[in-house]
Amino acid sequence: MSERAARSERGEGPGLRPARALRQGLQGLRLQPRLTWGFSTVACALHLLGWGLFAAGHSNDSAVLALLLHTAGVGLYAGSLIWLIEGLSRIGLAHESGRRLRWRQLARWHGHQSWAVAFGVLNTLLAAAAAALTGFMAWSLVLFLLPALSVLPALLAMAGVTAVLLSQLFNPCLVLDQHLSPSEAFGRGVDLLSRNWPGLIALLLLLLSQLALPFGLGLLAEAIGAGLGVVVTAVAMVAVLPVLAATVCAAYRQLRAEAH
Repeated sequence: MSERAARSERGEGPGLRPARALRQGLQGLRLQPRLTWGFSTVACALHLLGWGLFAAGHSNDSAVLALLLHTAGVGLYAGSLIWLIEGLSRIGLAHESGRRLRWRQLARWHGHQSWAVAFGVLNTLLAAAAAALTGFMAWSLVLFLLPALSVLPALLAMAGVTAVLLSQLFNPCLVLDQHLSPSEAFGRGVDLLSRNWPGLIALLLLLLSQLALPFGLGLLAEAIGAGLGVVVTAVAMVAVLPVLAATVCAAYRQLRAEAH
């Protein structure tokens, strides 16, 4: 093992560089642009369809039909979200390794790995919810006993939720690349956060700026013409999500030695 690799495994390497990860991710996207954005379009369309079915259930007078629409909408909404996360992560990891994927590799269910990605997302949401609930309970208690300090639990809750999200940015990559279970990937993410938290915070800010772009364009479009905002936001989101996923996968590759 080279000295550089040994230092990286000990957490003494150059660390996470988000700007470089963005450049590497954009370079990887040139490998299969039609597959990448075609997949993003289909997955996002199914996601919006799930939302539309759920919304249609609210405007239906039949209780049975409303229940069916709500059930189908939630199932399609959640399923398409997991498919989107898994698919874009597979694309990003493959392109970072210089490999090409076929559509059938993205379209099919991958059994244990797909379930692991789904439960990894669920673990992240539950952990974030637990941190938020704990903070809310602490805020309620402090508000009753020491109102002047009530802002502290709220700040701690925000910090807790942020820490959970930071630690699980690479959860799908860990599951797909290293074949870890959801709980193992969760623990590995916490370990990475403890050693690379400044870089992960910078990465999160970069990802949030990417996500803000579709909404900013949507607001601008809505100001130009009523009704354009939703369409522009949706189209921009389809374009931005592969860039976001590619950035995460490139950042994961920078820390891959530490993740083993």
